[in-house]
Amino acid sequence: MKDLGAFLAHLLLLAFGVAMVLSAGRLEAEGRLVEAKRTARRGGWMAAVGAPVGAVGAATLPAYGAFVAIALLVSGFAAWLAGLSGKPRPTGWAAAVLLFVGVVVAIASVR
Repeated sequence: MKDLGAFLAHLLLLAFGVAMVLSAGRLEAEGRLVEAKRTARRGGWMAAVGAPVGAVGAATLPAYGAFVAIALLVSGFAAWLAGLSGKPRPTGWAAAVLLFVGVVVAIASVR
């Protein structure tokens, strides 16, 4: 269980970045396009920085660390692309799903 706590602490930047990309999608749906692009870019860069940190944190897991690291890296890359494109809605949800899958596999590997 100690490994899980160390792993989850490494996910903060990635989780905040993906959350910002998802909030940018909400802003885009409301028609606030300038704010949406600005928020998506910030969130994308935050997720791009947080993905390698989370992947390093996956090395603390006893099993399936490589799978979790790949899921987190792809999640960060997807959020980064969503931020760069300025269209955060479809790719932001894909990044959130990949982040969720990585966390679920990490929790299952510790149990």
